[in-house]
Amino acid sequence: MIAPAEIRILIVEDDAFFARVLETRLTSEGYKVATATDGREGMKAIVTFEPHLVVSDWMMPHVDGLELCQSIKTGLKDTAPYFILLTAKGEVNDRLLALETGADDYLVKPCDQGEFLTRVRTGLRIVLLEQELQRNAHELLRTRVELDAVRNDLRRQAELLPICPSCHRVRTPEGSWENLDEMIATGVLTGASQGPCPICAAGGQAHDEKDAAA
Repeated sequence: MIAPAEIRILIVEDDAFFARVLETRLTSEGYKVATATDGREGMKAIVTFEPHLVVSDWMMPHVDGLELCQSIKTGLKDTAPYFILLTAKGEVNDRLLALETGADDYLVKPCDQGEFLTRVRTGLRIVLLEQELQRNAHELLRTRVELDAVRNDLRRQAELLPICPSCHRVRTPEGSWENLDEMIATGVLTGASQGPCPICAAGGQAHDEKDAAA
């Protein structure tokens, strides 16, 4: 799990006083915080700062919060940061519009600081869990690729290793004969050539004595 000091949060707010209040509250929690005064600056900051979470006002000059949200969610898709939209608009239709546009959460200003931090923590938990799932998926894919490579290598080796059809032992490159019944059963060595080992060619008595001794 990422430590708070490694978590990056971007505040996009044209009200300088309110932006400082949010920044102070978030930095006191140990997060790295950057600020932007409008959506245009916010877009640049998202590229350079790469935040895990964005807190943005809705009503701003140039590019508003809704346009910013739509832009990053459309452009970055699954890698887009968690987006919390702040606004004085409290109507149900406004909430629906924000969520349909791509906002992950919606808070009406002025918002309680305790509720604000709770929403931020919830958003960060979601982001970090999604990142963990992505890492696990990549690791699983890497393991599968490595396993397929090993299986293919074994099959290639099997084409060169003779197997005794009587005792199912295979001659290794070093010249010894090993029992690989289990590998044959799994199909790993299905392409191996067949031919009797020296013991089976002599009647298999030495195999019987060895098995009896075991």
